Amino acid sequence: MAADVERPGQSPATGLAAGSIGLPQVLFQSAANMSPAGAVAFSLLIGYLYAGEAMPLSMLLVVVAIGLIAVCIGQLAKAMPAAGGLYTYASTALGPAVGFPVGWGYLLVEAFVAPIAAMFIGLTTEQVFTSSLHVDVPWWVWALAVLAVICVFNFVGVRLATGVGLVLGVLELLVISALAIWMIVKAGSANTIQVFNPAHALSGTWSGVFKGMVFGILAVQGFEAAAPLGEEARDPRRTVPRAVIGASLLVGGVMLLCSYGTVMGWGAGHIASYAKDPDPWNTLARHFWGAGWVIIFLAVVNSLFAAGNAGMAASSRMLFSMGRNHIAPAVFSRSHARHRTPYVAILTQTAVSVVLVLVLGLGFGVLNGFSIMAIALTVIVILVYIAICVSVPVYYLRQRRSEFRVIKHVVCPVLGVTAMVGPLYFQFAPLPAYPSGWGLWLALAWTAAGVGIVVWAVRRRPAVLRAAVRIFGQEPAPARSPSPAPAAD
Repeated sequence: MAADVERPGQSPATGLAAGSIGLPQVLFQSAANMSPAGAVAFSLLIGYLYAGEAMPLSMLLVVVAIGLIAVCIGQLAKAMPAAGGLYTYASTALGPAVGFPVGWGYLLVEAFVAPIAAMFIGLTTEQVFTSSLHVDVPWWVWALAVLAVICVFNFVGVRLATGVGLVLGVLELLVISALAIWMIVKAGSANTIQVFNPAHALSGTWSGVFKGMVFGILAVQGFEAAAPLGEEARDPRRTVPRAVIGASLLVGGVMLLCSYGTVMGWGAGHIASYAKDPDPWNTLARHFWGAGWVIIFLAVVNSLFAAGNAGMAASSRMLFSMGRNHIAPAVFSRSHARHRTPYVAILTQTAVSVVLVLVLGLGFGVLNGFSIMAIALTVIVILVYIAICVSVPVYYLRQRRSEFRVIKHVVCPVLGVTAMVGPLYFQFAPLPAYPSGWGLWLALAWTAAGVGIVVWAVRRRPAVLRAAVRIFGQEPAPARSPSPAPAAD
């Protein structure tokens, strides 16, 4: 419908720049948030301990799963082009008692992004400086320096423009795809479809594949980042769904390609040693590209830094809103007089990140510290994705029955939930070894705290749930008539 096409201007309901960005910018908002180079180099790393040379099978299943979930998010995005994204979808369809835990879960997810990014930048930089320049600076020094820079960027309000993000995102995908293809070509006759045989998993058969999927989901988490741009995108009812689905398939496909290329480059018979290398993609780049490893190094660092900066921005602003709405201490609602940024929340998030880096990274080692945080946030992300899938049939049956379609609104959500059950179940059966298993208890404790806040709010402070839209939803979405919209949307 022509009336749905947004043109540049200020939204009277939200103050956001309506219609200011198009499909490429929205798509690469999701793609950049997925941090493809950093994810390929590090997020998938622990997955090889479980899935072994069957990691490409784990990634194939992840791509199918996120494709289904992307369809679900797209169906909700075209109906609710609001800045609140997943929180708005769950709250509208299932009620604020479900929406609040969704937003609460994402607070932990975003809070972990910066310390994870800092640890891995520190690790890869230490390796590079030690091996190439013979300068021995511990990884944690680099990590703390990265957190300091991210803190300053957020404090003064520096942001990368979406156009710059688009260019860097394209280059990043091209670089890691090129190395993956190079390794596949060099493997020659060693290329095999046996990597898609679950019998080759290192930790059990399907158990190892599903545990590998957990780190695959971690790698692609963020494909839904286009959803909150619904109030700023041109023709958002079409742009946002296409961007979410496009990012999930494009970046997911590149990561599938890279997971296969990794097995071919490292050698299927030697993949058990892959995760023992602190920076294996740097090792692969040096072996196959010689001096070209610098390109991979820069792509990975850029990718991780962008993700860490975005995570700091999101988590600090959630904390700011919680203070403003009296769910957290009011001090978090203070903003800097000159820069107009939530400096108390930013400094608090930076302090939390420093503690996580030092306690988990130094206490358990970077890979084990990463594993604890990765398992915790991935379990929560899986629960959030399940809630979104359930939201689709409920929303369309209750509020848009005239547009209800069995394939889009029943089959895809059911398959999406089913695809998440395996990775979730095999996180608990069997339990991950110490110290990684602490991530499960952290996720459960955080989820229980969110549910506890809901129970308390329902009984004592119902205003807390009403205020949540200003915390996790950023701005209230424009009011909508309760009557079904015409099917021509």
